[in-house]
Amino acid sequence: MSDKLRVAFFVYPSAFQDIGGGEILLLKTKEYLEKEGVYCKLFDIWNDKLDNFDILHVFGAIKDCIGLMQTARDKGVKVVLVPIFFSTLQRTLYEHGGLKRKAAACLRHIAKAAFPFLPSGRRSTMLAADAIIPNSYAELKQIERLFGIDRKKMHVIPNCVDSDFEYGDERPFISKYNVKDFVLSVGRIEPRKNQLNLIRALKDFKAPLVMIGDPVSHYPDYYRQCRSEAGSNVVLVGRIGHEDPLLRSAYKACRCFVSQGWFETPGLAALEAALAGTNVATTNMGCTKEYFRDLAEYFSPSSLKSIRSAAEKAFSKNKNRLLQKYVRENLLWDVAAKKNVEVYKKVLGKG
Repeated sequence: MSDKLRVAFFVYPSAFQDIGGGEILLLKTKEYLEKEGVYCKLFDIWNDKLDNFDILHVFGAIKDCIGLMQTARDKGVKVVLVPIFFSTLQRTLYEHGGLKRKAAACLRHIAKAAFPFLPSGRRSTMLAADAIIPNSYAELKQIERLFGIDRKKMHVIPNCVDSDFEYGDERPFISKYNVKDFVLSVGRIEPRKNQLNLIRALKDFKAPLVMIGDPVSHYPDYYRQCRSEAGSNVVLVGRIGHEDPLLRSAYKACRCFVSQGWFETPGLAALEAALAGTNVATTNMGCTKEYFRDLAEYFSPSSLKSIRSAAEKAFSKNKNRLLQKYVRENLLWDVAAKKNVEVYKKVLGKG
């Protein structure tokens, strides 16, 4: 075996059935770590052996991952966890379905806040990790408060973006969909992403609303409702692959980008749009202000008036070159890869 760091990547089994930001985060982390000389492999439970790796890198603090994490610890393999976690009471109230489900979700949130040491699947994954990588200090503080995890084992590494998104060509998207000067939203169509409120907020807006993304299989009724309420100004495109030049073209072609989720951390699509030079209007829930500072328009995701007002401001302004410059200088994937290597070395006692 070579001296090269050997890292196994693992995620809960259903993750890639509906690809979103978490899955892109995993793939981009792997891609750029390999450029840093790290051997990375998507762990194959049927054929791979943990003994052949130095580190198990897990994406998502999901209980389905606990078994392999604990086995890794038993074998002396260090475990690094990217939790991808954010929870607020407002999100719990608005995102979840029926009254019984909302009540149960609210009780869980309140219980976690009052008694952070209560056993849970998420907490078990965090306890099993040698290092935890939140993508913001807001997420770090939530994990510390809701799960009683020592911040000394946490290392903040921001979500990042490919430099290619700065150099898209607007013409292919405009030509294919016959739409320009539009508002853009990108993401899986599901309750957490709150597309229904965006559709309602921008009803009869002065420009088209283009929504890129496929419905999540768990929420067919939500997608049907979005389609039902979408007016003539709404263009539902479906998913465009992350590496497809047409996605970069869409970011360049739009007048502004809206990230309307009940929370965002901060949303890879919003970062990609920002690097393309697009104005961003984003939810004020999550860690968006930590990333976008005073360079974006913010809104409450529960208020149609607030969403529309922020979108109108972002739409009417000139292109935000300051936000583009900030992302270019601080939030590219090679920066994150180097920080991941530092965490690996630390847990292995080499840094």
